[in-house]
Amino acid sequence: MDLNKIRILLKYALAGAGLEDPGNQELGPIHLIKYVYLGDLAYAEAHDGETFTKVPWVFYHYGPWSLEVFKQIDEVITEIDAEKRTLTSQKFDSDSVRYKIHDEDLFEQLERQLPVEITRAINWAVHKFGNDTSSLLHYVYNTSPMLCTAPNEPLSFSLAKESHMPYEIIEEVSSENTPALSSKAKKNRKRQLERLKDQVRKKLKERIHQRVVSPTPAPRYDEVFFSGQSWLDELAGRPIESSEGEISISDNVWKSPARCDPDVP
Repeated sequence: MDLNKIRILLKYALAGAGLEDPGNQELGPIHLIKYVYLGDLAYAEAHDGETFTKVPWVFYHYGPWSLEVFKQIDEVITEIDAEKRTLTSQKFDSDSVRYKIHDEDLFEQLERQLPVEITRAINWAVHKFGNDTSSLLHYVYNTSPMLCTAPNEPLSFSLAKESHMPYEIIEEVSSENTPALSSKAKKNRKRQLERLKDQVRKKLKERIHQRVVSPTPAPRYDEVFFSGQSWLDELAGRPIESSEGEISISDNVWKSPARCDPDVP
């Protein structure tokens, strides 16, 4: 396990969030841990299951978990002098915290230290989910190491050999007549393209909804309709009576083909 690599990924995820639009720049511990996991997963997909940090990930509460990664967060926050905000919850007994830093120089410095598969994965995930805990957890729960593991077991990245992330790679076309873009310019260009794609998808969705029209002629609810409905109900047989009971689900469900075999519908 490489603590320095863990710290780099934590800093990079937080610095990347700081470049997002206002309101989407803060991350909490649970988000940071998941982004480090996704960085490890992306690296493993390109290196035959070998992770970048060598962290012993486990399937614990809220998905992929590492105590070692969690312990590094406070040191990283202090080291880069990130802002810390405490959120008081009326629903839960414990408070939660959010961190934020806006430092483009730090982001570019860290980006040069990381493999491209990691920077691409973390940038996509931070932009896609930010601090949306529910969506982020739903996503990581459906990654291959999680789908082939039961709770409290160590995660295996041996199956992570093909990229599962639906991000699109934007290739930069270079020539003698085209000036090279800086990392900051590339980052801004990529974000602009992503926002443009979101706008196009939204417009297409609106146009699809506009095409939905009411059936012609309108359905007729008359004696014939209700007679036919009664006949269909008779064909269905006696209605199912309500009952109460307790359902027990075997722990074997965690290793069932329906979870870990991509060929099972």
